[in-house]
Amino acid sequence: MKLGFDCHAHAYGPVKNVKGSNYSPSRPAPLLDWQKNLESCRLSGGVLVQPSFLGNDNRQLLEMLAKLDHSYRGVVQLAKETTLEEIAALDAAGIVGVRWNLIEGRSALPNLSDPQWIDFLDHLKAMDWHLELHLEGNRLPEIFPALHEHGVKLVIDHIGLPVDAAPLQDPGCRLLLEAGQAERTWVKLSAPYRSPVINLKPHVQALLDHLGRDRLVWGSDWPWTRHEDKHTYRDTYGWLSDWISDADVRQHILDTSPRALFKLEAR
Repeated sequence: MKLGFDCHAHAYGPVKNVKGSNYSPSRPAPLLDWQKNLESCRLSGGVLVQPSFLGNDNRQLLEMLAKLDHSYRGVVQLAKETTLEEIAALDAAGIVGVRWNLIEGRSALPNLSDPQWIDFLDHLKAMDWHLELHLEGNRLPEIFPALHEHGVKLVIDHIGLPVDAAPLQDPGCRLLLEAGQAERTWVKLSAPYRSPVINLKPHVQALLDHLGRDRLVWGSDWPWTRHEDKHTYRDTYGWLSDWISDADVRQHILDTSPRALFKLEAR
């Protein structure tokens, strides 16, 4: 029996000297290798996220999705000029959301007073897509309130990348806890090594208490770009058990929540 989905992974072929990126992976991340990892943990499928170093060139991701069934979905990067018709075509290809990689030094925060960005967010709402945010917890207050007020579905990467060991003292985590009642914010339980906080179990528990299990999903972050060779796929899967002891809650996070958010179907 399959147990659920990996909701954050990257797959790509050989990549060299990408224009506009200060990082190129040392080796490819083949789709088949990720699928072998899924099988090793009895997972049905998952969500492929456009790697930041490929920018808005989503061709590799789309080529992979074309070979896969509805137990897989994709999240792309798009320019603000993207039309609703173009987004609808991507939706038909298995795309369910857009990622903004806003880690400090990589990309400026979008100007949400720009009418084009407002139109873009409206397009996401019209297609029932989500907007995935990847940025540090102490910078989340710079953009989260306006996006939350707009009403677009938000998915926060990597436990919100907390910068403070106490959840209520972390500005980003505090915002996420307050947003729980609106029921349109999800958080990915993934990549604890990308946060400066060593123990993220208190943050996961706080998110579970305030957002509930329906708003949490798990991701491996395979192949762990910039952190390759530090752990195994089985390690990342095991972290969920370290964070959450209740097996029924873990199963809900692995299976029920991703089905609803990403429109996944098990094989």
